[in-house]
Amino acid sequence: MQQELYQESKRYALKRLQEEADYIKSRGLSTVFHYRKEHTLTVVGLARKIAEKTGADMLTCEVGAWFHDLGKCYDSRLSPEDNRKRQKNHGLYGAEEAREFLSQKKADPDFIEEVYIAIKEHVGLTRKENKPMTPLSAAVIWDADKLSKIGWSAWLHFLAYTCNREREEQSLLELLHRDGLETMEMIFRNLNTEIAKKMAEKRLENYQKNLLHMEGVLRGEI
Repeated sequence: MQQELYQESKRYALKRLQEEADYIKSRGLSTVFHYRKEHTLTVVGLARKIAEKTGADMLTCEVGAWFHDLGKCYDSRLSPEDNRKRQKNHGLYGAEEAREFLSQKKADPDFIEEVYIAIKEHVGLTRKENKPMTPLSAAVIWDADKLSKIGWSAWLHFLAYTCNREREEQSLLELLHRDGLETMEMIFRNLNTEIAKKMAEKRLENYQKNLLHMEGVLRGEI
């Protein structure tokens, strides 16, 4: 039953992510690199790893990871205004979409509620409280989502994503520092679990090391 529910959740999420890709193409933008899908796949893998190390319920974390950003995906059934509302409050709408889907699959109500909370509470880069989030599955989804934004692979994801968005002009070094290192350090301070913090430390150390080299290259010193 658990494996079947996982596979059905995965298929549903991939279908919604493809709808998002189709919408992006319809606007004349590139999906050579489909950020939302790549990000989701990364978060699923990280959620699985963190859940295994912390003892969190694996299925809750896996399903929550598949659904966590579906609130950002374009829904052709809705008006442009309603889609904008989803984007602005994607945690809530993604949680509600997961609740509706899991209810249709006759999943356990307590399981549905925990998935709902984990998705709803994952939004943002900082937390209001210093103590770890509860339930544990919510802490895992938060950490998996945020850990995916730390390191060089995360920065490449960010750069590819911003290439299809309107932003003020910045130098590459500014992006590497402000939207790279500074943001990653802020995210690190808001992680919940020890395993995520250890993984983040290694990613930050690697990013800082290679950033020094990149600075020299971009300044023509190397």
